[in-house]
Amino acid sequence: MATAAAVAAVAVWQPWRGGGAPASRLGGSPAPSTAPSGLSADPAPSPSPAVAPPIVRDFVPYGRQRRAEMAAYSQRHYGRATWLLQPRAIVLHYTATPNYAVAHRLYASNAAVGGELPGIAAHFVIDENGTIYQQMPLDVRCRQAIGLDWCAIGVEFVQPAGSSPSQAIAAIFSRPPQLDAGLRLVAWLQATYDIGAADIVGHVAAGSPLFKDLLGQRNDHVAWGAAAMARFRRALTSAE
Repeated sequence: MATAAAVAAVAVWQPWRGGGAPASRLGGSPAPSTAPSGLSADPAPSPSPAVAPPIVRDFVPYGRQRRAEMAAYSQRHYGRATWLLQPRAIVLHYTATPNYAVAHRLYASNAAVGGELPGIAAHFVIDENGTIYQQMPLDVRCRQAIGLDWCAIGVEFVQPAGSSPSQAIAAIFSRPPQLDAGLRLVAWLQATYDIGAADIVGHVAAGSPLFKDLLGQRNDHVAWGAAAMARFRRALTSAE
């Protein structure tokens, strides 16, 4: 769970505002000025300023080794060895965990999935009470959605497993604090990175023109399908 210091830091690290990254930015060490040897160093994204909702930084370890694993994964699946992210989309998920702490430990563990590293993670996790936890910087790729890791920010809603995807989504919509936090976060990310409504997609990612995978893999998740995303986009428009 977040430390007292992390809870006090409710604003996410925003690289375009200048200044150095916090010490916890990537596994507790300052970010390198260049990519690790042999890895491509894309320029960091340069979004325009926007007002962020309250966000608690609780970064998972993402040091040199995990960055190298992400770059190698990107080479295999997307054709370029880089761990840097230039956001063009937002992918919605739910955690299938009983609480935030379990999801955070899973992301921090960096456990292999399908025989590949790095382990899964997401940029944000929204707790049932509406607390938004940031797991990693927004200029770093994480393995969260097959075919879209190269361009997408991952947003997870805490929602226990054991129900169908439609029941899980209905539960999220039944929690006003959690849903409102998700709408505020996504609206901020949209404005910050100029992401259109069509590029806010569910984990199923069906039909996204940004989807690509050189190994031919496809998402086997059905969470946040077309009906759920249409409902979320309507709520997002109503909240503006």
